[in-house]
Amino acid sequence: MKKGDIALLIIAVIVLAIWLFPSQKGEVVSIYVDGKIYETLPLEKDSETLVQSEYGKNKVVIRGKKVYVTDADCPDRLCEKTKITKSGRSIICLPNRLSVVIEGGKSNEKIDVII
Repeated sequence: MKKGDIALLIIAVIVLAIWLFPSQKGEVVSIYVDGKIYETLPLEKDSETLVQSEYGKNKVVIRGKKVYVTDADCPDRLCEKTKITKSGRSIICLPNRLSVVIEGGKSNEKIDVII
């Protein structure tokens, strides 16, 4: 095999993998506070939601099918550093007991750990 044949074979394998295993997009964004559903929003529609609970405040934003937290009153603000776009992904704010999850669709990712 020549270098061109190998390159062509690699490109064909990559295209085949993308075609067989496309990333799955979610349909809704579920917001949970202390393990209980707070609100469910469509991923297709841009929105901003202020989540206020006895544990704290977070502002959850959906823009262009991306979900992120823009404002949090927790001490470390780690939740503000994550954007999610695929089904099964989540943003967690432990001090405020908040979790934001994209649901619906079918996730191709395997579960790492169940606690």
